[in-house]
Amino acid sequence: MKHIIAILSLLAAAITSQTRVAAITPEEIWKSLEKLPAAEREKKLVEGARKEGEMIWYTNTGVENANRYIQAFKKQYPFLNAQFWRSKTRQVVQRIVAEARAGRHLVDVIKPSTDLLPVLLEAKVIGDYETPVRAVYPSHAKAPYYTNMNYAFRIFSYNPRKVARKDVPKGWDELLQPRWKGEILFDESSLEEVVSLMAVWGKEKTRDYFARLSQQQLLIRVGRDTTAQMMMAGEAPLAVTAYAYNSESLRASNAPIDWLAQDLIPTLTYPLTLARHAPHPHAAALFYDFLISEQGQQLIAKEGRVVAHPKVEPIYPRMRELQSYLGTRRVQLNTVEQNHKLYKEGLQILDEVILKRKG
Repeated sequence: MKHIIAILSLLAAAITSQTRVAAITPEEIWKSLEKLPAAEREKKLVEGARKEGEMIWYTNTGVENANRYIQAFKKQYPFLNAQFWRSKTRQVVQRIVAEARAGRHLVDVIKPSTDLLPVLLEAKVIGDYETPVRAVYPSHAKAPYYTNMNYAFRIFSYNPRKVARKDVPKGWDELLQPRWKGEILFDESSLEEVVSLMAVWGKEKTRDYFARLSQQQLLIRVGRDTTAQMMMAGEAPLAVTAYAYNSESLRASNAPIDWLAQDLIPTLTYPLTLARHAPHPHAAALFYDFLISEQGQQLIAKEGRVVAHPKVEPIYPRMRELQSYLGTRRVQLNTVEQNHKLYKEGLQILDEVILKRKG
C-alpha cells in the first residue's frame, strides 16, 4: 500500500509540474530572457526552438520577399520548419482576430501595417516583447508591442512616355484639375493615405477632398504592383498611391516609370509583432530578432526600401532623399495612437466616398 501511495504522490507531483510548465505564457518566457547575457539568451532561444521545431508568420509582405526572408532564416536555423501565410493587411488582421475569437492560436509572428495595428491591440492578440537586438533603433521606430521593419513612402508615380515630369501634379490639390479626369490609377487598399491626410487636414476637409477626387473617375485597381504594371502599359499616366521603393526599382531597370515626392507624403511604418499566444515562442523570438537584425534589415534594404535600422543605408540615392524627409512636415508618419483614433472614420471615407461601398 505504501508503494502505491508513493507512486500516486510521484504522479501527482509530475502532473502539477507539467501544469506549471504549461501555465507559462509566451510573454513570461520572453520576459525571463530580458536580463540574460546575449550568448546565454541566444542559447536558450535555440534550445527552445529546437523542441518547438516550427514557426509561422502572418504577413502583408510580398510572396517573393517573404520567401526570401524565410529561406535566409532557415539557413541560419535549419532545424526549424519556418513558414508564412501572406495576404493584404486587412485580410491578415481579420484572420488573426477570427482565429483568436475561436480559441485557435496558430500564428507566431505578425506583420500588419500601422493603421491596422490598433485593431490587433484591441483584440489583445499582440504580445509585449523586448529584445536587445533593437537597442540601436530610434525611439520612433519601436514600442513595447512592435519594432518597425521599414518605412513605406506613398508617392505619385507616372509614365514618362505619357506625361512630362514638369506636368506631373506636385501636390494633392493638383489631382483635382480637369485634365486628370479618368487618368488616375488608385489602389483600393489606400486607407493609409486617407488616415494620413486626416491627421493633417482633419476629417471634414479630408472627406470633402476625397469626394471631389472620386469625381475624377478614379481607375480603382487591386494591388500596387498591378497599378504600376497597368500604368507602364499605358492604361493611365498617373498612379497616386504608389510605393517609392517599387517605382524606383522599376525605374532603375529602365522600365517606363518615374515618380516624384508630392507636397505631403503619407508614410507607413511596418510593425513587426509577436502573437501573445504564440504556439512556438522561442522560434518566434528568433525570427523576430533575425528580421530586425542588421543582417535581416540588409535583406530588406536590397529591395530598395528605407529600413529602420540606423546602420543600414538605402541602396538608391533618391530613396536617401526621402529618408532625409523623416521628421519634417513633408512626411506624415502617423503614430499608432493617431491611427487608433482615425481608423474607423478613415475606413468609412475609403469605403463609402472613394470605393462607393455601402455598409
